[in-house]
Amino acid sequence: MAESVSLPTHRRAWRRTDDFTLGAPKVKLVTEPLPLPLMPTQVLIKVHAVALNYRDANIANGGNPWPALPNGVLGNDAAGEIIAMGDKVRALVVGDRIAPITDTEFITGREPGRSWLAADEDGVLADYLVFDEKLVAKLPLHLDWVNCSIIPCAGTTAWSAIKGLAIGQSALIQGASS
Repeated sequence: MAESVSLPTHRRAWRRTDDFTLGAPKVKLVTEPLPLPLMPTQVLIKVHAVALNYRDANIANGGNPWPALPNGVLGNDAAGEIIAMGDKVRALVVGDRIAPITDTEFITGREPGRSWLAADEDGVLADYLVFDEKLVAKLPLHLDWVNCSIIPCAGTTAWSAIKGLAIGQSALIQGASS
């Protein structure tokens, strides 16, 4: 490495309080250490944008039908850039624009298990994230950070709804004004 770059050792993250009392704060901003050093196939991501959806509010308010990690970090849609990586990362480089994969155990669609960000593992509502290289996807260069941040969950949900359509077939787009 030609120059020495100072990497963060801590991150700010929004963790759930898990206090479901009416009117009580549902999230708390915390500063916590990053899991460093990186494992050989991990990447350190600087988050540039996070998209929130109804699922995040549902989890924060105790309405998630699946088990949730106690006091977990909210959010499953984020876009950021790689600022450091382990020495065995091969498919990515520092500076790549990436998004974490929302369901970290259901990568190819053939796995028996599921694991959702912000539910049974920490989510992405933080300024820095650490993920294995297999659990992130490259983002298109022509979209800004905000537009890229909806791709992991909302974007793939929309894609999965239309992936079987042929030219000339119709699709209902509901709630597109929000």
